[in-house]
Amino acid sequence: MKLSSIRFTAMALAIGVVASGFAQETLTLDRALMLAKDGNGDVRAAYLSYRSARASARSSFSSFLPTITPTFTIESGRSQVLTGPFRGTENDTTRGAGVEVSWRLFDNGSRDDNYKRALLSASISELSALQTLRTTLFSVHTRFFDALRSQELLRVQQENLKRAEVILEQTKIRANPPIEDVPRKNILQAEADFQNARVSVLTAENRVQTTEADLKAVLAWDDEELPDLVQPTTQQLPPLEFTLQEAIARGLEYRADLASTRKRVESQALAVRTARRNGFLDYSVDASYRHVFAEDPFNRAALTFSASLPLYDGERTKFLTEAEKLTLASLEASLDQSERVARAEIEATYKEYGQNRVRYEAASAALEAAKVNFDAAVESQREGAGNLIEVLTAQVSLTTAESNLVEATYDLLISNVRLQLVIGDSMPGE
Repeated sequence: MKLSSIRFTAMALAIGVVASGFAQETLTLDRALMLAKDGNGDVRAAYLSYRSARASARSSFSSFLPTITPTFTIESGRSQVLTGPFRGTENDTTRGAGVEVSWRLFDNGSRDDNYKRALLSASISELSALQTLRTTLFSVHTRFFDALRSQELLRVQQENLKRAEVILEQTKIRANPPIEDVPRKNILQAEADFQNARVSVLTAENRVQTTEADLKAVLAWDDEELPDLVQPTTQQLPPLEFTLQEAIARGLEYRADLASTRKRVESQALAVRTARRNGFLDYSVDASYRHVFAEDPFNRAALTFSASLPLYDGERTKFLTEAEKLTLASLEASLDQSERVARAEIEATYKEYGQNRVRYEAASAALEAAKVNFDAAVESQREGAGNLIEVLTAQVSLTTAESNLVEATYDLLISNVRLQLVIGDSMPGE
């Protein structure tokens, strides 16, 4: 299937049921994505950098346009002659106004290169902002799912604690009068299992607090507590309908970070061309017109051709050109390595998604078997046909199966979103 058709899908968890009504405020994944887009500082900074680059590009284009500069002056003065026949004081006021128009009609191509580099800079900023947004949205997905995962694991441990308490009570009943058909030492084993279950609950509670703190950071959530997280509407994730090679080709073509690097290479190639041009003939053709409104008005129009050729500059131009060429080679090498890393990321994520699907299916089957086994073991102990070791073993298997399914579920959800990120597809909530 196409990745756009699985923008955000998941499988129904075999563990945990979402309440149908919410008495207090809740936080959905869609709302979390909106909060991150509006409040996350990295996203805002990237967007403002893009706007700044666009403004610079517009400014660069002005070099192709004429400039019109009106002027107005007024000078008020007072003169005093202290000796001679014209001795005395005189006040005078002089006014002047004019307009000057200038326009560079032609040059050696420097303006065009500068404008192209400004456009590329704006495009680079746009792609960087897009990559920042996508990375942030992926972080929201990851931390939202991790927070839900920790809550589900806490529920698993709480259920394990309840089961351990039931086993402890049943063991006391079987070991004490009037039944006394199991050794009293079994009580100590059941008690140890119960206390270990309490420790696991406390550990899970700490993980809940940690994951919720991480989620608040990426959401720019300033309140002390998060509302209840809502399990997203889910459905089974089907197998991917594109090959690994197709995923790699798509990622190399559409990833915003790679596209940004390619444009940096293109911009640096223009810088090399500009540096080379500066070592040769520089020429321009300018038109100008000036009209002065004053007591002595006049007009002046001119067409100016100017050219210069650097004969000797201490090899400054030569070394500047060499520096620009080395920078270009560095960017090209960086692009090659970035593409290698991207291929590796896509391959790893593609295979991880497939493995996580198999892992989820296996974990689901294991949970069903563990439930049946535990129920049978508890019933056997209740009737005196089973022993404590069998019950505890079944309990461990059930808790392990529940935890494995939680882990497999959210790992599959995250790997689905990560695959969209590494192949350059638009992210859910983008």
